[in-house]
Amino acid sequence: MKLGLSRTLKSLVLFAVIAMITVFMLFRLSLPQLNGSITTSVIKHPVDVTRDSQGVPTITGKSRADVAFATGYLHAQERFFQMDLARRNSAGELAELFGERAINYDKKQRIHRFRLVASQSIKRLPKTQKQILNAYTLGVNQGLKDLTSKPFEYWLLNLAPKPWKPEDSFLVIYSMYLDLNDPSGHLDATKGFLAKIVSPKVLAFLSPPYTRWDSPLHHDHKYRITIPNKDEINLRSLAPKVYASMTGNIKPEIMIGSNNFAVAGELTPYHSAMVEDDMHLGLRVPTTWYRAQLRYPSSNKQQMVKVTGVTLPGVPSMIVGSNGQVAWAFTNSYGDWVDLIKLKIDGNEYFTKEGKDKFHTWYDTLNIKGQSSIEMKFNSTRWGPVIDSPYTNRKYALMWTAHKPSATNVNLMKLETANTVKEAIDIANQSGLPPQNITIADSQGNIGWSIAGKIPKRNHIDTRLPIDWRMADTQWQGWISPNAYPKVINPAAKRIWTANARIASGKDLHKIGDGGYALGARQQQIRDHLMSLKHVDEQKLLSVATDSRALYLSHWRKLMLEALTPNELEGHPERAYIREQIQQWSGHAQPHDHGYRIVREFHDQLNKTVLQSIGRYLLYTTHVPHKELDDTWIQGVNHEREMLLTLYEHKPMNWLSPQYKDWDQLFLQTIDSVIAKLAKQNHSDAMTALKAATWGQRNTAAINHPLSSAIPIIGKYLNMPAVELAGDNWMPSAQRPNAGVSERMIVAPGHEDKGIFHMPGGQSGHPLSPYYKSGFNDWVEANPSPLLPGKTKYALKFIPQK
Repeated sequence: MKLGLSRTLKSLVLFAVIAMITVFMLFRLSLPQLNGSITTSVIKHPVDVTRDSQGVPTITGKSRADVAFATGYLHAQERFFQMDLARRNSAGELAELFGERAINYDKKQRIHRFRLVASQSIKRLPKTQKQILNAYTLGVNQGLKDLTSKPFEYWLLNLAPKPWKPEDSFLVIYSMYLDLNDPSGHLDATKGFLAKIVSPKVLAFLSPPYTRWDSPLHHDHKYRITIPNKDEINLRSLAPKVYASMTGNIKPEIMIGSNNFAVAGELTPYHSAMVEDDMHLGLRVPTTWYRAQLRYPSSNKQQMVKVTGVTLPGVPSMIVGSNGQVAWAFTNSYGDWVDLIKLKIDGNEYFTKEGKDKFHTWYDTLNIKGQSSIEMKFNSTRWGPVIDSPYTNRKYALMWTAHKPSATNVNLMKLETANTVKEAIDIANQSGLPPQNITIADSQGNIGWSIAGKIPKRNHIDTRLPIDWRMADTQWQGWISPNAYPKVINPAAKRIWTANARIASGKDLHKIGDGGYALGARQQQIRDHLMSLKHVDEQKLLSVATDSRALYLSHWRKLMLEALTPNELEGHPERAYIREQIQQWSGHAQPHDHGYRIVREFHDQLNKTVLQSIGRYLLYTTHVPHKELDDTWIQGVNHEREMLLTLYEHKPMNWLSPQYKDWDQLFLQTIDSVIAKLAKQNHSDAMTALKAATWGQRNTAAINHPLSSAIPIIGKYLNMPAVELAGDNWMPSAQRPNAGVSERMIVAPGHEDKGIFHMPGGQSGHPLSPYYKSGFNDWVEANPSPLLPGKTKYALKFIPQK
């Protein structure tokens, strides 16, 4: 019997080994070609591609179209599955890959009709840009075809990849719109609902338009805040039992944004100005960006363009980079690019100023892996598709810049040949992308800021709330002209800073609007750090970018220290330990820090408790019919942390739940709840849990491949290492486990050899690639790794077919 079991076990082991070898060999077949030559009928002249040891290519050609072909080829061979996910994400076609689990997501995306909008946008392109896009598309498809085997992800999904189309590149851009804008108008809907149930004074307090952390480029002293008294709102007017069973979990703050800043040439060791860029996004494997250097003759053939930076797989353009004359960088602008129109409906018609109009009804087919396709029905108006309010039974029309075919183009490619800040700003103002803050430095020492992307020309309606249908026709009147764009060139401060918070003031602010600016704590910290530097080099800008000082969270630390008096410590060793740790914290969000972790937990729990009690009170006392909502509905109304901190500082009783006799009791109970929570999470007694609780324990990298969880045993090897990370939301070093610095570039144009670059993973999306994880450790440790490609290790040549 034992002999039979032994033979069976050996057979199983042998089978497993053979299976693993087979999978390994199959996966190897989809590795890209790194050396040799490739013949193609697409290009007119030879193109040389050299890669360094990290897989960073230098692509040299005789025309921009030939370089685009080679770029598409490399993107396809290294990153095709990533490109496929990006186009399917915006088109609502993920269910074809993942089956029924993606149905609801696809339905939500189909309302935007991005595949149709993409094809309409392509038709508007100038002939030269169409040629470049077509060359890129042909490169993608040849790169995919030339792989010995399909990309490994398609073996796991048991599917074949579909060829690339020119409009797919625009679908990739629309995925960025979805990430960087508010695609459902949720903020407007939330403020619209609040405006129905509270006074304007209470609304302005719950969601203040200006905060103590504001740091626009032109300071305007707008911050004022008044706490509404008990005649306006009084949580204590309700019985404590009303608040006893509050529902919902506060969602973690979504950190989709960026930092960038620039300093004038007179502050650097060179005559050139210098720019820094951190684009913060959700982090995954492979990384969002693909590094490259592109070389090709300028349009007048007088000189070679040499531009180094990052491309976006699926798109032929250099997104962020430096060309020796100009370097440019982006952060999300959080302007108001989405409006909701309150519809008045009569049957299958809706009202306009000219009378009733019929809804435009259209149908779409959703293909689902392993199931029959389903048909979907959508309604649209002259202003945009019809969507439901998340709070009431009202229906809105959604107006979004992304829905306009004229909003998106590939003009950004012209930045590759810009020579000055002014020229680069002119290009940015005519580019079509999710509207971004663009910060620019040039080799002559100039710096500048403006908006890259189309800005709608609006009337004077307050667009922070949904708009009445009577005003809708006059609300968007095309795009504002480039010469009317907000811009700042060579400010007196000799420094420019942006970090997703409010940049503009006055008329410029009205043009951009408020689409949910980030709290300005991160931006203010960058500004103050920059202003303290009299002379700047790449290393000093790196220190600004990686600043993990907890200036924002120090407010909550102060609350804890004031609450933990000697009387409150007596008989409570855990409280005493907490006071000791937060007294001696490093003041930074560092992995080893116990005090920072404890203060962060207190911040989260306290904010959750107070927001839930306010949400419960507002729902309980309103007479406006609404859907069934949990008590976290009020989160995300924007800048609520200014409101919360104001309450904690002034302690007004009318804003405190009657569950507590005073605010100090709430603070103490919150500290005790943090102790209990950490003990539960660590499955240990309270003191042991507290001693184990570091920031790194909570802030551990979770940068994963989208398919890793579906592959038993070996799937984890597709992910980046689970290392402990410094940084947090409200500081320049904005880093969380799966969101944060997707790339970092620090460069003075003309001095790229001294530039610094970081990226949270390697160039390749293939786990067997020699550079799959290259650069990850430099990213974690903020080592000043070079921007320019290194010595040639691999050489590939594209030869035109005769």
